[in-house]
Amino acid sequence: MRRLLSPVALAMLTTAPALADGMYWRHYHRHYLPRARHVVEVVQPPWSGNFIINGIPFTGFTPACFSWAAGERITLIAGDWHGYCSTAVFYNFRRHSTCHMWCR
Repeated sequence: MRRLLSPVALAMLTTAPALADGMYWRHYHRHYLPRARHVVEVVQPPWSGNFIINGIPFTGFTPACFSWAAGERITLIAGDWHGYCSTAVFYNFRRHSTCHMWCR
């Protein structure tokens, strides 16, 4: 029993630091990771229509925009995720509404 336990313990001690940072998961299971999900990152001040989405500021100008909150999942219908547009349209999955926004 002792002969079996020593190699197992030695293997665990030598591989633990490599596995601790998630290297194994990232390397071997990359195709199992979920799709990127876009969310409203920041609404400042609350219910103002001033959003940070994908690190880019957007300003909502339709009434549906003023009830959106940070953390709600969205998708882009028209415009550009990086703000290279004059207007953009986003769909909010939680509220089932669209918001027209000015980019940058």
